[in-house]
Amino acid sequence: MQQETKQRYHVLARGVFLSGDHLLVAHCIGMDNTFLPGGHVEFHEGIRATLAREIQEELGLASTVKQYLGAVEAEHEEEGVYNQEINHLFIAELEGVDHTDNPPSQEKHLEFYWIPVSGMEEHNVLPEPVRKVIRKYIHQVDGPYFESTFLGE
Repeated sequence: MQQETKQRYHVLARGVFLSGDHLLVAHCIGMDNTFLPGGHVEFHEGIRATLAREIQEELGLASTVKQYLGAVEAEHEEEGVYNQEINHLFIAELEGVDHTDNPPSQEKHLEFYWIPVSGMEEHNVLPEPVRKVIRKYIHQVDGPYFESTFLGE
């Protein structure tokens, strides 16, 4: 009898917080990658509301969710579970917060800090196509944008 692979599908709202030439990233302590702040969309909740809620929960700060940038689809395997996700990206702002001070985390397993936009590879911002979307936005390429980790997409 063939064992079925466990699978999960995630719909995520992510914020692109820029200050000068810096990007705010989240880091799960003990992992070797970073990602954009935000999180899972809950049932009966809009994507913009998700991002504002997640930022409030993770950072204890109010945010302004602005322009929709686009979507990044990605896949990865973690502990024997196949994960597929769609990340909806928004430009967002935190009032009174900039790259000169890292905002404290409200969650023990997460930390938040600013990185130079040019350092996205060095800080292993995932999913990787997010980096391309951020660069397109910074270089004022018309959006919305769509990127994927799936080959041929």
